[in-house]
Amino acid sequence: MIFLVILLLIISILVLIYFIGLNKFKDYNMKMVKAEKIINDNLKKKQDIIIDLNTNIKKLDNKKDYLKDYLELKNKKLNNIEKDLKLEEATKLINDLKRDYSKLSKDNDFNKKLQVLREIDEKLVSAKNIYNNSAILNNRLMRIFPYNIIGKISKYETVTFYNKNEEDA
Repeated sequence: MIFLVILLLIISILVLIYFIGLNKFKDYNMKMVKAEKIINDNLKKKQDIIIDLNTNIKKLDNKKDYLKDYLELKNKKLNNIEKDLKLEEATKLINDLKRDYSKLSKDNDFNKKLQVLREIDEKLVSAKNIYNNSAILNNRLMRIFPYNIIGKISKYETVTFYNKNEEDA
């Protein structure tokens, strides 16, 4: 009789640990999914703003197509990390053009769009931080007993960080 009670207690504890671990994995993954959605939405907005900024640049110099490669990104299948890197290159190019052409610096419409671009970048940084922090916690959990077993049973895996230069603390 005591053996049965002890066995039932052990099984109950294991089930409790399993569901606690499962909830932690689900929580981290839900935060990563939400952050990825925010990143995806803001990358689309950033791309649209860059297209709008291109019209301002074209008014100044319609002979050169500075942003041609970046305008064609909509037609390419890129993941968010690749798209983000390309759009970051476009942003740097736009800022360089603003420094080179004083007319762009004085263009109110251009400056308003550039401000929107900065706000989008701030949202992207925040979403990437949320994603990476959840990825760190998820990956730590995957290395700790008994959560590593729970993760494998539930088909959770370690995840990569949004930016490769992040450290797994």
